[in-house]
Amino acid sequence: MSRTLAATHTTTTSLDALAGPAGCSLVLVGAGGCGMRGLARLFLEAGWTVYGQDARPFAEDDPLLAAGLRALPPGEPAQASWVVRSAAVPEGETHVQAAIASGARSALYAEMLGELSKLRPVLAVAGSHGKTTCSAWIAYGLREAGIEIGWLVGAEVPQLPASSRWGDPSLPLVVESCEYARSFHHLHPTDVALTNIDAEHPDTYPGGLPEVEEAFATFFAQVSPQGQIFAGPEAGNFAGTTKARWLSCAELRSDVKVGLAGAHNRQNGALVAAILQAHGLEEAQILHALATFGGAARRLETIGTLESPAGVTLVSDYAHHPVEVAATLQAAQEQWPGRRIVVLFQPHQAQRFHAYRELFAPSLDRADALLLLEIYRARDPEELRASVEELVPELQARNPERPLATVREFAEGRTLLGSWLQEDDVLLALGAGDVDAFLRELR
Repeated sequence: MSRTLAATHTTTTSLDALAGPAGCSLVLVGAGGCGMRGLARLFLEAGWTVYGQDARPFAEDDPLLAAGLRALPPGEPAQASWVVRSAAVPEGETHVQAAIASGARSALYAEMLGELSKLRPVLAVAGSHGKTTCSAWIAYGLREAGIEIGWLVGAEVPQLPASSRWGDPSLPLVVESCEYARSFHHLHPTDVALTNIDAEHPDTYPGGLPEVEEAFATFFAQVSPQGQIFAGPEAGNFAGTTKARWLSCAELRSDVKVGLAGAHNRQNGALVAAILQAHGLEEAQILHALATFGGAARRLETIGTLESPAGVTLVSDYAHHPVEVAATLQAAQEQWPGRRIVVLFQPHQAQRFHAYRELFAPSLDRADALLLLEIYRARDPEELRASVEELVPELQARNPERPLATVREFAEGRTLLGSWLQEDDVLLALGAGDVDAFLRELR
């Protein structure tokens, strides 16, 4: 029997411990990203003055502005104790340099998470896939049981009041700990929930799975020796890399109802159940959390229905790794049995496409019709040229009868879909680029 997590954590430090010469104030550069938005909410909730700057202007009705965020116009400096930037923002960016010149301490988003982990216990949710879902699910389950947990989730979650909440600092702060650029090495968590380990982020890990596993081993070594690592059913066993207690989670019983579709979400649910049990929840409370959680934004999210053709359901999902694509399509068939699944897929990053090229075509086998958008390039070297057209021969060979096309422009895609879609189809958009915006324009 594992110890109860909540019973062992006694730190009660507030965010004011981070205050500097300019008091309780910070500048967030790249503030429009999901994680950065959550960070902004944490500090705003604590009464800090928070300035935000992003390449895209904040909408007038942005909830962050209503919560007190002060949007910085381009080029306008702000004096603050901290300047925090997303991984996409270089240290030489104008607002970052201006804040540093005025005396602010500089940190990446991941480094600020490390600072937070010095103030209170942290439950880090780690893994190549499923971090957002599991983080949100854990926060939801504990909150439903009346436990004022803190959380920082990388997406909006309809069943939570916000994407982040400081909560009771004597309890753990649930945070996603991302392996990209080895950012999770800035954390020294008390406990870890591990979903799985897979080859991902080839720009960070060109050596593939062995290099990824090595990075995770370093992360596990940083977990508190008094802590625990809860390993999901697909996580493997890395007990030899850590002084923390390694706990392998059992599969859910077949009679346990899970509110999220998909075999992968039963695996996620097993991990969530173990965490909830370790916080002292009774079986009825755990079963309630498993059955009633509705998921996070862009995780098989229904965003609307078309009037013509009648009954076409529009669904958006963040899946962009071939393992995620295959899992999402299996879940879609489970959620909408018997309905035709028309897939709009946009690969994310030429580097990822190049590294896992042989896995993408098989991952799309469950699609009944397939429209491919050109690769969404992000952090890609200019010399690396790749095109979604390279998938076409294998896709055709795997299913010669399936409708298949590639498009470069949204307008061309809309026209083609107009001729493809039939009543009661499910139109599923997959990808981490702007494919979600394309889908929402169809409503």
